[in-house]
Amino acid sequence: MATLTLMLDKRNKNAERFPLVIRIAHKRMPKNIPLGYKLALNEWNEAKKQIKSPFKNSARANAQVQNKMTLASQVISEHQTVLDEMTVYQIAKLISEKIKDAEKEKLPVALNKQGSNPNLLEYGEKVIDRYKKAKRFGMAKSFQDAIDMILRFHGNTELLIKEIDEIFLEDLEADYLGSGKKLNGLGVRLRAIRRIYNLAIKDKNTELTLETYPFGRGGYSIKTERSRKRAVKLDVIEKIRQLNYPIDSSTWHHRNYFLFMFNMRGMNFVDLAFLKMEAISEDRLKYKRRKTKRGQNVKEFDIKITAEARRILDYYSEGKAKDDLVFPILEDVIHSNDDLRLYKVYHNRLCNHNRRLITIGKAIGLEEHLTTYVARHTFATAGLHKGVSKAQLGDMLGHTNYYTTEAYFGDFDKEVLDEAAEQILG
Repeated sequence: MATLTLMLDKRNKNAERFPLVIRIAHKRMPKNIPLGYKLALNEWNEAKKQIKSPFKNSARANAQVQNKMTLASQVISEHQTVLDEMTVYQIAKLISEKIKDAEKEKLPVALNKQGSNPNLLEYGEKVIDRYKKAKRFGMAKSFQDAIDMILRFHGNTELLIKEIDEIFLEDLEADYLGSGKKLNGLGVRLRAIRRIYNLAIKDKNTELTLETYPFGRGGYSIKTERSRKRAVKLDVIEKIRQLNYPIDSSTWHHRNYFLFMFNMRGMNFVDLAFLKMEAISEDRLKYKRRKTKRGQNVKEFDIKITAEARRILDYYSEGKAKDDLVFPILEDVIHSNDDLRLYKVYHNRLCNHNRRLITIGKAIGLEEHLTTYVARHTFATAGLHKGVSKAQLGDMLGHTNYYTTEAYFGDFDKEVLDEAAEQILG
């Protein structure tokens, strides 16, 4: 028999606030379903299983929680005859899906009800859906990550956008950095929240104005720190070349991908994954970048194929037609009509590629992680050290304006100057 209990998940002994969950117990196995609230101990009445008044909007929160408990009970009742054949995880999945479906059905009503004063979760979902329709799945994911971060910190899914003020953001920053996370990660997420806030202000269906706007002059400033460029010396590239891997092994393929990207002026992995045979034109590679910002011209590359790149291409291109992918990274899903699935598979395989590169880096004793960006940054650094102008390198890397190139090479200049000084002094 499956039982349901409303409770705080207190497994994190160091936490000050605890997730409110429905605990399912079935066949002596427990499983928790988070309900979207984090409560301090003084905000929870254990005897009555209710959120207490110190918690903001406690009455509304209790109504939401009880609705979810009712839905969970319905699932148990509807599957009573087959519960013995089910695992606790299957039951939890059914309950989570029922709660999620119920929230989706209520979404239009909720938006109309408080459309003039929207909450972050509901309005954010509208923004995310817009990006998904435009097939900009990476942007949609960045918005979802940002909303999840804010709600985890706040502990209440009913957070109104206008409640995100300067003090809220300062507290969030202190909590985020205090947990050991990097400043730039916070900046990426807060820029997504700022975008949602800006859209809500422009939306005629809301009453949000610039008077409550927490960002910018006189408000909270999104901070960043310059990322250290992930370049290695050229002898590291040579060591990678000399590694002895069995032909056609997984690591052998990923080493090939890395070396090909380096030879093609620091080619992006997304362009490598989607590269088609038609891009090969005798001794040149001609292709258009996939990763471009909206409103920018699509960068077209026309690159001479090096001897090393040619050897790699000869292996992968044998017997293929012009419309085939050069590399086998996405060949099993490239014809899928589900663009979201294609994006997810690509993202997973990018992560897998970086994991393989870390293994390759360890094999040559590299202390830092080897990633796709290392090929790009190493190519750029080597060019700068050899006297190639920033303008030329910016064009090789596919930058569309001067400012991008200047920012990109910001950390490289001191290395070049240090080496020049050593030559003068030494």
